[in-house]
Amino acid sequence: MNTLDIFILMVLLIGGLNGLRQGFVKACANLIGWVCALIVGAKYATLIAPSMSALSPDPVVQKIAAFAFIVLIIVVLTWIVTSILNRVLKTLKLGPLNRLAGGAFGSLKGLLIVLISMQGIGSFVESSPYWKQSKFIQALLPYAPMATALTKDTANKAMSHIKSGELTEQGQDLESTKHDSDVHQDSSSHSTKNPFN
Repeated sequence: MNTLDIFILMVLLIGGLNGLRQGFVKACANLIGWVCALIVGAKYATLIAPSMSALSPDPVVQKIAAFAFIVLIIVVLTWIVTSILNRVLKTLKLGPLNRLAGGAFGSLKGLLIVLISMQGIGSFVESSPYWKQSKFIQALLPYAPMATALTKDTANKAMSHIKSGELTEQGQDLESTKHDSDVHQDSSSHSTKNPFN
């Protein structure tokens, strides 16, 4: 076991201890809550931005403020729901099971970070003797591309979901603008038409 093995073991251990401290419900809810907060914030920030006009007349600042507001609300709601669920689990005497599952979940998150890091830096350090002699590296290396591909696929799906929402909003804005223009043209034609003809 060399220095790289010890470092990987520490990452897994820290992730496991952190998950054990938080419990599965809190660890999982925090991850899901942040992902949902970022997706929803990116999708609806443009819609809520005008309501932030009191903070700044700049549309960019308004959008940033709206994004931060949405993320904050969702994260706070996640904390509240997590707190309630943890109390329920303690009442049902499932606290130890929740913590054990949290430890496993935390270790898996640490493992995912290690695999993605290996895939990212592997081509630069593959000739290093430390890299070649690491038992963990050689054991985990075949799974690194799979973990990276899974992460990229999830990120791409999230981005496509956000973009589809933005396109829908733009389409609705264009439709609304077109409708207003048609109404304006109709009212103009009615106002200029001679009633005696």
